[in-house]
Amino acid sequence: MLERYAEYARIKVKPLNPDYGGVQYAYEVDNFKAGKTIDWIDEVTQTGIVQDHNVSISGGSANAKYYVAGDFLDQQGVVLGYNYKRYSIRTNIDVNPTKYITVGASTNIVAHNRDGGRANLLNASAMSPYAKMYEDDGVTYTHYPMYSETLWSNPMLNTTINPERRSFNISVNGYAELNLGALISPLSGLKYRLNAGYSYIPTRNNYYEGETVYNENGYGYIYNSESQYYLIEHILSYNKDIAKHHFDLTGLFSASSKYWQEAYAYSRMFPNDNLGWGNLETGSTQSVSSEADMRRLQSWMGRLNYNYDSRYLFTATMRRDASSVFGTDSKWGNFPSFAVGWNLTNEEFAQPLTSVLNNLKLRASWGYSGNASLPVYGSFFKLTSSTLAMDGGTSTTMKVGTRMGNSDVHWERTEGMNLAVDFGLWQNRINGTIEWYNRTTDGVLLLQNLNTISGFADVWSNIGVLNNKGLEITINSNNISTNDFKWATTLVFSTNSNKWVDVYGDGGDDLSNRWFIGKPLGVIYDYTKVGIWQEDEIGKPVSEGGNIGWDDAAVAGDLKLADIGSPDEDGDGRPEDKPDGKIDDNDRRVLGQTLPKWTGGLTNTFTYKNLSLSIFIQTVQGLMRNNYVLGTASDEMGRRNGPAEIGFWTPENKSNEWRSLGDHSNSHGYGFPMDASYTRIKDVTLSYRLPKTWMKSAGIGDIQFYISGRNLATFTNWIGWDPESVYQQRGVTSGTEGSWETNYPVTRDIVFGLNITF
Repeated sequence: MLERYAEYARIKVKPLNPDYGGVQYAYEVDNFKAGKTIDWIDEVTQTGIVQDHNVSISGGSANAKYYVAGDFLDQQGVVLGYNYKRYSIRTNIDVNPTKYITVGASTNIVAHNRDGGRANLLNASAMSPYAKMYEDDGVTYTHYPMYSETLWSNPMLNTTINPERRSFNISVNGYAELNLGALISPLSGLKYRLNAGYSYIPTRNNYYEGETVYNENGYGYIYNSESQYYLIEHILSYNKDIAKHHFDLTGLFSASSKYWQEAYAYSRMFPNDNLGWGNLETGSTQSVSSEADMRRLQSWMGRLNYNYDSRYLFTATMRRDASSVFGTDSKWGNFPSFAVGWNLTNEEFAQPLTSVLNNLKLRASWGYSGNASLPVYGSFFKLTSSTLAMDGGTSTTMKVGTRMGNSDVHWERTEGMNLAVDFGLWQNRINGTIEWYNRTTDGVLLLQNLNTISGFADVWSNIGVLNNKGLEITINSNNISTNDFKWATTLVFSTNSNKWVDVYGDGGDDLSNRWFIGKPLGVIYDYTKVGIWQEDEIGKPVSEGGNIGWDDAAVAGDLKLADIGSPDEDGDGRPEDKPDGKIDDNDRRVLGQTLPKWTGGLTNTFTYKNLSLSIFIQTVQGLMRNNYVLGTASDEMGRRNGPAEIGFWTPENKSNEWRSLGDHSNSHGYGFPMDASYTRIKDVTLSYRLPKTWMKSAGIGDIQFYISGRNLATFTNWIGWDPESVYQQRGVTSGTEGSWETNYPVTRDIVFGLNITF
C-alpha cells in the first residue's frame, strides 16, 4: 500500500520535497521521515458486537389468551460511533366473552437510540498513510491530517461530539368479530369484523458542534418530527356450502390517514460551547423551518371465492380506491381481477398417479393493480417562501417552486396475467411452484426532468407504457430422510425483463431522462471504452467494431472511447449508428441495466439427531452500476486514494485498462460502468438442541444453542467496498440515495444465540 501511495503522489503531483519520496504535504513529512504510518480504515472501524435479549410469556384458557414479550438489542457498529439500542415490548390479548363475539388487542412500543458522534468512513478512505492523526499534544485531533490539503478533514473529528438521535414507535391495534350465525341460526356463515389501528412515531435529533471539530463559532440544531397513522376496516364475510359447492363472499371498506410534520430550529455564532442545543437562543444567527402533510386513502372491495369439490376454483375481485395525492378528478381508480384454479390430483382420472404425483394444481389470473406512490402534494404547484430586504426592513416573499404541478396525474395501472403450477411428487418429497407473469403498466408514475427553458426542473407525470415479464421458481426437496439424518434443499430462482413499449406515443425516446423504447426503465447510458490512449497512437484513428474515430485532444493515458454515433437524423430521439469522426454525446449507448436480470438462492439444511446445519447462498446477476470509486483519481483536489486493484497508466506502466491520474484523462465524463453481479454465502447457521429427556425434570420445554455467520464471503468482479453498498463521493451517489452517514458497509457477522422455552 505504501509503495502504491508513493507512486500515486509522484505521478500525480510534484512532491513537497523530492528527498522525501512521494509525500506531498507538510504534515506528511515528519511521519515519512520517522517511518510512521497510519491505517485509517483500521482507525475508524472496530469489531462490531450485537447483543439481543428477549423473553416472552404466553398462556390463557379456551376463552382468553395472552402473550407478552420484551426485547433489548444493543449493537456496536463496525464503524466507530454507529451504535444502536432498541427497547421493545409487545402484548397481545384475545377474548371470547360470548360464543358469538371475539375481541382482541395488541400493542407494540419500541424505543430507538442512535446517539453518539460517528467516524467518517469516506474521509478515512481518502487519507494518506503518512497523514497526522493528532496535534503535538497527542490528544487533540488534527483538523486536516494532510495539511496544507484542506479538502479531507480528520475522519475522527465527529467522534468528539455527542448528538442525540431518538425515535419511538407506538402501535395499538384492535379488532372485534361478530359471528352472526352463532347469534341467529338462519344467518349461519355470516360474520362482521372491525379492525382499527393507530401508530404514533415521534423522532427528535439534537446536534451541536464546536471547537472539538474546529467550528470556532459553534453550530447547533434541534429537529423534531412525528407521524400519526390511522386505519379502520369494516369486513363483512359470508360462506356457504351447498353439496360440493363452496361459496365465500367478502366485502370491505377501509380508510386510512397518515399525518406527518417536522420542525427545525438552527442557530450559529454561540458565545461558548457550554450552552449547546439546549440554548439555541444564545446563538446570534437563528432560523426555523417547518413542514407538514397528510395522505389519505379510501378503499372499497368485493370478492367472491368459489370452488367445486376442491377441484375447480374461481375468484373474482373488484377494488375501488381513492388517494388524496391526486387531483380532484383523478382520485379514484378501479381495479378488477379474476383467478381460476384446477386441482388435477382431485380428479378421478388422476388417482392412479397419486403415488407419484400427489399434488398438481394449475392456476391462472388476470387483473389490474394500482400504484399511488406519489409524494403528498406532488401533483400541485407549491410556493416556497424566502426573505427579502426592502425599505430598511425584511419582507417575506413567495414564489413558485422548481417542481411543476400536474393536476392530470393519476393512478398508475398495471394489467397483469399470471400462469402458475403447484406440484408435489412422491408424497411431497419434491414440491414447489413455477409461476410466469406478464405485466403491462400504462401511465408509469415517474419524475420527469424538464428543459430549463420551461422554468421548472421536473414534474410528476404518467409516462408511457412499461412491460415486465418474468419467471419465478421455488423447489423444495427432501433429499435424504432417515430417523437420524435428514438433508433438505430449497432452490429459489427469479428472472425479470422490463422494457419500454412506448414513452410519449410518438415512437420516440426521451434521451434526457434515459427512457428508450425496447430498453429497461433503469439503464446505464454511456460511452463504450475500448482502451487507453498510448503514446504511439496519439493523432492516429482507432478502430472498434469497424468504426473509425479519433480524439484530437487526447494525450497518452487518457480513456479511449469508441466513435460509434452521429447526430439524430430520423427524429426518433436516438443518435445514428455510424461514426462521425469525433467523440461527443452521440457516441453514448445503452450498456446495461441497473436492475438484475435474474436472482437466485440455494438453501441446504442438514440435520443429524439434535444437530442442524443450514447454508444459504444468494446470487444476483446481470446488473450494472457506475463505479465512482474508479473515478476518484480526479476528485475535487485531484488527490484521493484508490483501490489496490487499479494500476494507473504511467510512461513506465503502459496499462490499456487503467487511465492516468488527473482530470484530463476523463474529459468526456465517462461514468466507469461495471458489472455489479455477485454471489454471496449469505448465512451459515449451526445449532444444537438439547435432548428433551435432559430438560423434562427441570420443567424446561426446549433449549437450543446456535452460531450463525452472515455475509461470510462474496464472489464478484466489482471493485470497491461491496456491489450492494451505497457509495457517495461528495454528493454523487451510486446505488441508492445516501450520504457519508448512511454509507455503511455490508458487514460480516458472527452471532451466538440461546433459545429457552419453559
